[in-house]
Amino acid sequence: MKILPHVVLFLFLFSSNLVFAQDPPTVTIVSENAEYCESGTANVEVEFTGTPPFALYYEIGGDYQPVGFNESTGLQTISTYDYSFSVTQSTTDDVNILRVYDNNYQIDPQNHSTKLNSGSDQVFGSMNIEIFQMPSPNAGPDKIIENNNGICGYEYQLQGIVSDEVNHDISWNLLSGEGTYDDITSPTPIFTKTLEGRLTFILTEQNGACIATDDVVVDFLGSPTAAIVSGGEYKFCSTDGIEDNASFTIEFTGNAPFDYTINSDAEKTSAVSDYAVEYPVSTTQTLALTKVTDVYGCEASSISGEQVVTDLKPNTFAGDNDVACGKDFALEATASVGATGVWSTITPGVSFGDGQEINPNAVVTSADFQVANLTWTETSNEMSCVSSAEVTIRFAEPPALLLNDTEDVICEGSSTILNYEVSGNEPLIVDYNDGVNLFTEGGLAEGNKTLELSPEFNTGSNLQSLTEYKFSRITGTYGCEASYSDVVYNVYIDKMPSPNAGIDLVDLCEREIMLDAEPSIGVGNWEPDMDGEFLDSADPYTTFTAYESKIYNLKWVETNGQCSSIDEVSLEVLPSPFPVEAGRDTTIYAMDNMQLYATPLTEGTGVWSLLEGEANIENPEDPKSVVSGMKPGLYRFLWSATPTEGNCDPETKEVEITMRELFQTSGFSPNGDALNETFKILGAENLTNTKLTVFDRYGKEVYSVENYQNNWNGIDKGGSKLTQGVYYYIFDADELSEPVKKYLVIKY
Repeated sequence: MKILPHVVLFLFLFSSNLVFAQDPPTVTIVSENAEYCESGTANVEVEFTGTPPFALYYEIGGDYQPVGFNESTGLQTISTYDYSFSVTQSTTDDVNILRVYDNNYQIDPQNHSTKLNSGSDQVFGSMNIEIFQMPSPNAGPDKIIENNNGICGYEYQLQGIVSDEVNHDISWNLLSGEGTYDDITSPTPIFTKTLEGRLTFILTEQNGACIATDDVVVDFLGSPTAAIVSGGEYKFCSTDGIEDNASFTIEFTGNAPFDYTINSDAEKTSAVSDYAVEYPVSTTQTLALTKVTDVYGCEASSISGEQVVTDLKPNTFAGDNDVACGKDFALEATASVGATGVWSTITPGVSFGDGQEINPNAVVTSADFQVANLTWTETSNEMSCVSSAEVTIRFAEPPALLLNDTEDVICEGSSTILNYEVSGNEPLIVDYNDGVNLFTEGGLAEGNKTLELSPEFNTGSNLQSLTEYKFSRITGTYGCEASYSDVVYNVYIDKMPSPNAGIDLVDLCEREIMLDAEPSIGVGNWEPDMDGEFLDSADPYTTFTAYESKIYNLKWVETNGQCSSIDEVSLEVLPSPFPVEAGRDTTIYAMDNMQLYATPLTEGTGVWSLLEGEANIENPEDPKSVVSGMKPGLYRFLWSATPTEGNCDPETKEVEITMRELFQTSGFSPNGDALNETFKILGAENLTNTKLTVFDRYGKEVYSVENYQNNWNGIDKGGSKLTQGVYYYIFDADELSEPVKKYLVIKY
């Protein structure tokens, strides 16, 4: 049969497609992970799919290894689907297959460098090979008798050391014997047993596949015990001079010999378990074991028993040395049980009350202030032991304080001196206070004393404040004291005024100056000045009249009780006329002349002038010039004063003079009411050789007087009081051209 060429080509192409359509091979690691100590060889099991023979490449720790290749030909050699190969490892790593080969996916034997670029990458699974390091546990040092370091008691904390306590498994076990651990997984557990003996402990430390052990030997030495077996209370008398020994037995258990101490005295040794003791005693006490150790130096865990030793000598106590503030003192001896006591003394002047010598709390009396030595002697009822004790009592003089003054008044900012007396055992101490502060005066001898006190003014007060010094206590050198609640020294403090005399004034031409002091407290007064005059020296706003032109320093003084303060004001008075006074306005009767009465000037010049009326000023520059030629009417005179130097203005003053005819009253009433008591003829005082004659209505003369002074009060010339009614009078004088004849009325 002849095959056509195109048929052959078809068959070839068909057969080639069958070859390249084969699935690629696979390989799967099916073995478990492996663990080894230090190092190990692991068996890696795999399963293939595909067409044998098979081969593979794997990687571990960066190292690439072939499996299933003939080393000479390079051909694949694994003919089974299940296969295993070994891997030796000293470090922990993963086994990872990189490529797999079968009959259809082969490597070029002539070009192995293509091994990682050919075959199949259908690989599955991996295997971990973990390598553990061997631990190195140390169970600790042996504790054994041979090395003189066994363990006293029944408890010991093991001293193991391991490589890694956190990540390794730790455990202890015993080679033999019994006991308990508080934590068997700790390198340093506390182990407890109940009996003495030697134990071997094994410490195991496991790190994965690595297990290591170490052992330690420990001797448990246990603890001794000791007990005092008493023969009963031992009694003796320490005052009889006999050496005393208490007898008792000590029973020991444990490893002899034993060292022991009683009441922390010197250490003693016993080689036997029942040891008889003779213990020297001199006082009442209880004997007990304080420390017991065995031959290995182990201290006793149990110490018991005691021996009671009683000294029958009374425990005599006469009391503490003390001070009696006075001449009596209650003693404070303590009476011993089972004994009787009695007081005695060799100090003169000291006595006990009747029958009080046997009283431990007797009251002792001293005739003088002195130091007394007292003895309290006791005798026990059993064995008649005698014991004495002394006490020293100082009988001290009680201190006393007496104030010689009770109060004083001072000015603010000043001091007061308090006189007082102190007595007692010196040096003495006085305590007092001012209500705020506490004060102490110490080191005082007996007698009169002075104390300077400087209290401050209480700002809450107005004119005067009070500070009370309260003396609370005086103490003697031996502690005796006297307390007071009513010894008070009152100090009244007057506030200091703050005067202000006002502001200084200059260039003053006026001589009458109104002052302007500013009063504060107390009583104020201007201090007198010989060159001037105050209208009212107690008035801070008074008017001051300056007699001279000069500078005045006027002092305003304020006084509040004991306090006085001064302030000054300066007045500069310039030259000006002074004093400028024209006299008083006057009414005159029956005169044609008069004398002016201006005050003579001490400074400046003056001159009179007539402002109203017609008259003759005889000497105008005379302040007391006579004016003549006057007739009835009103006259106004001007007194002009001019300074002799300086720039002050002149000053003027007016005076009015009224001239009238002679004037007579028509009656008067001498009834004692101080009104209109006498008969007056106004102007009579200006006439000469006057004469007044009075008649009753019958023409009988009842009264007559020459040089009449306007003083007749209705008494007749016989000294009798005239009756009420109408009377007639005649008045005559040299200046009258004819006598005045009129009537008058007397009315009561």
